[in-house]
Amino acid sequence: MERDVETTIQVVTVYPDRALVERAGTVAIEAAGEHALRVRGLPRSLFRESLRATGRGPAGTRILGIEQESEIHEAPPEETLRALREEISRLQRALELIAERQKIQEEQRGWLRTLGEWSARSLARGIAGGTAKPDDAGTLFTYTSAEADRLAEARIEMERRREETQRELDARNRELRELGGAFPDRLAAVVRIQAAEAGEFEVRLSYLVPGASWEPRYDARVDKEGSRVRLTQQALVSQRTGEEWRGVALALSTAQPAAAMTLPKEPDPWYVDVVTPRPVPPPQPMAVRGPVMARSMVTAAPAMAYGAVAEEMAADMMQAKMVDAALAGADIERSGAAQIFRVPGGVDVPSDGMPHTLGLGDADLPCRFDYVAAPVLAPGAHLRAEATNTTGGVLLPGELHVFHAGTAGDEYIGATRLDLTAENADITLYLGVDDNMPVKRELAERDTDKAGLLKQGIRRVTIGYRVTLGNRTGAAQRITLKDRLPVPRSERIKLNVLEIKPSPATRTRLEQLAWELTLAPGEERRVEWRFTIEAPGDLELAGLP
Repeated sequence: MERDVETTIQVVTVYPDRALVERAGTVAIEAAGEHALRVRGLPRSLFRESLRATGRGPAGTRILGIEQESEIHEAPPEETLRALREEISRLQRALELIAERQKIQEEQRGWLRTLGEWSARSLARGIAGGTAKPDDAGTLFTYTSAEADRLAEARIEMERRREETQRELDARNRELRELGGAFPDRLAAVVRIQAAEAGEFEVRLSYLVPGASWEPRYDARVDKEGSRVRLTQQALVSQRTGEEWRGVALALSTAQPAAAMTLPKEPDPWYVDVVTPRPVPPPQPMAVRGPVMARSMVTAAPAMAYGAVAEEMAADMMQAKMVDAALAGADIERSGAAQIFRVPGGVDVPSDGMPHTLGLGDADLPCRFDYVAAPVLAPGAHLRAEATNTTGGVLLPGELHVFHAGTAGDEYIGATRLDLTAENADITLYLGVDDNMPVKRELAERDTDKAGLLKQGIRRVTIGYRVTLGNRTGAAQRITLKDRLPVPRSERIKLNVLEIKPSPATRTRLEQLAWELTLAPGEERRVEWRFTIEAPGDLELAGLP
């Protein structure tokens, strides 16, 4: 016996690139024996091999198997899509009605023009023959002018309504395309059971479906006076699966079901071979169509080995929307190597592809604040917070939005990235540029020793830099200044350091410099260094200012 079972989505687990959906429904089994329970309206995009069925019923009931069938629909069966299609049909009918009214208005304008021309000729003959008075002409002109104004206003108003209706129709059509309205067909699952006796049977289906994802996002509210940062964890959940998630128990997992579960037994061989030069093509004659321009040789500056500084500095700030409402937390669980956030209560996530913000929790992190300046990379002094991840879980990599506490409320500073941070591991946060800590870097000297070039064939270039740092805050501040010296890549190029004032705290083999300074309130400090670059005069150098 075959029966349709109405099911609802009860539990959804969202992974970074898909979702596990669990449906449940109850049906009354009227007699013992074999029954086929059909669940309709499943998305066609589900991973077919992931479909599973379980159930609960009278003692002795067995699940014999599960089959899949296609459902052909003229329109998507979901309520949202159906309502959207009805709205599109209404707007299309409204446009047709407006077009008919505009056609009638054009006919009225033509009738008015014909009436005016005919009446003017008739009135002229009447005045000439003495059967009409000149005052009759004024009455005629007043009537035709007023009617023309009315029709003109009606035409403008009708065109405005047509444009608004067309824009609304275009928006609804775009929304329909986003919701996948072009694919109305669905799947049906047929669960075959063997019932030992009559009674109620609860059938549960689970399946993986693409088109769903989530990613973490963080808000950092800086309280410098309290030496802490309040870190709020959020999740941006989006889905376009064709199913509406209403009041579901939602879980967010860091597991990646699509990742490979096996490794090859051996790595591929690593071959080292001699480079075979490419054959040089014969020169081709070039047609000259105008004055021949000399080709300028542009030499790119060598990439300086400065990766450690670049990785430590914050990314460029960018605008983003602020979240005003406080967000509830989520329970964190461990499942093997994965971390699962269980969002409390029933959650609604429509199938619109838009990101929906859910709260995962927040924590106060005691911090040690200082400043980092690397004007060769980015202007200004960046506020840095050193803390420990005491949130009780792993912090996943994600976008970090920075707010500074103020008397008038939180002030949005910008956004950066938070790296993957293990539980109880150290964490470094860059929290924006402080205008009260000015930093200025300038080229103080640039001179070429021409005398040496004439005597010894050696070009000697002397270069000096100056960085000025200030403290306009009301307290002493620690600041780390990072800069660099050039690194010769040829043995024919020599670097001679003339002076560095004051001496840097660290100087690496790749000539990366760092100064650890403490500035008193109102203090200004200068850091200067000079060096020479020597090279043969016939050697063209790249990378110098």
